[in-house]
Amino acid sequence: MVRKTSRTCFVLVLLAFFCGLSSPAQHAPSQDAQSLIMQGQKALAEKQYTTAEQDFTRLLQLGVRTAPVYSNLGVVYMRVGKIDKAITMLDKAKNLAPTVPGIRLNLGLAYLREQEFKLASRSFAEVISLDPNDLQAQYLKGMCDFMTDDFQAAVDSLQPIFDQEQTDLEYLFMLGISYGMLKRDEDSQRTFAHLVEVGGDTPHLHLLLGKAYLALGQLSEADKELQQATKGEPLPYAHYYRGILAQKQGKTDEATAQFSEEVALIPNNPWAYKELATIQMDRDENAKAIQLLERGVTNNPESADLYATLGRAYLHAPDTKRAVAMLKKAIALDPKSGMYHYQLAQAYLAEGHRQQAEVEKQQARKLMSGDSQGKMEQFSRGSGSPTPDGNERKRIID
Repeated sequence: MVRKTSRTCFVLVLLAFFCGLSSPAQHAPSQDAQSLIMQGQKALAEKQYTTAEQDFTRLLQLGVRTAPVYSNLGVVYMRVGKIDKAITMLDKAKNLAPTVPGIRLNLGLAYLREQEFKLASRSFAEVISLDPNDLQAQYLKGMCDFMTDDFQAAVDSLQPIFDQEQTDLEYLFMLGISYGMLKRDEDSQRTFAHLVEVGGDTPHLHLLLGKAYLALGQLSEADKELQQATKGEPLPYAHYYRGILAQKQGKTDEATAQFSEEVALIPNNPWAYKELATIQMDRDENAKAIQLLERGVTNNPESADLYATLGRAYLHAPDTKRAVAMLKKAIALDPKSGMYHYQLAQAYLAEGHRQQAEVEKQQARKLMSGDSQGKMEQFSRGSGSPTPDGNERKRIID
């Protein structure tokens, strides 16, 4: 739900900034190393990530273990989706250059890609302590606090940048909800009024307002806005949220109709498949749920949650072999989900593999203790411009 702005070009800014930066324990790089540094930076700027990775890795092999090398290699790993490696490299860069805010910003963005919102918020707070004028860090910290339901911290981060962000719809959405959750009703209403003024009478504006009212439990207001959002051309997530609203109202048949409409109109919304399949499984329509979810993973091959739901459906079938296979795919896509490991443990138990089940249970306990998502994550789906895998937060790094 974060915007794609010029402020996200931080990666290339760091390349120039780090050129003269070296670690205290290192001598000046040799001429060969300097040549590799320039080659690696050029490759990264030109999005030749394999070449850039080779160059910066070679520098480490040559003993050039400086903050610029670790940081640039971390950026390469972020660009190619190797987030765990990116975090390792950026953490080493941070330790070598603790006063450089750009490294901590990148580290926060890496945590954000992993949906580790609390760790990301901490990194962005460190950026702000080093550079109080960093608008991007302030915005992203507020977003992370919002995602973990820390509404006071969200307001503390977002309210001071109102003058700069007052035309950003997602910013107003987060700030208005945060005020509402803190029972600051006048501030919330004023923020939503400004949201209407900025957004105009558009389906996207009605969707944002509908989600906001839904998050605040104002269901009648949410219903009015979401009905407006579903008029005209198909809008991603509009029928999905009408389905969520219907569920909250106890109208299962209406929820089924809305999720079915979303799947038909927007086949790359993985959450609509999941919600519809869950209803079908609750109604003992397991075969229909499996058929729906198989279509869902075909249209959304990067959705770990859909594979996990499909695994659960196969477990109910029962088809434990396929259940294990689907849950392993979910874990491959999202290895840090404690819930997926727990579900895999259940599948192993159903197969009679107690030792493997116990391993997965232990992993589940370890991971679930560190969960950093709050309830607001659900109401942030579909903000901004949804990407094919349904993950709006990918807009942060391109």
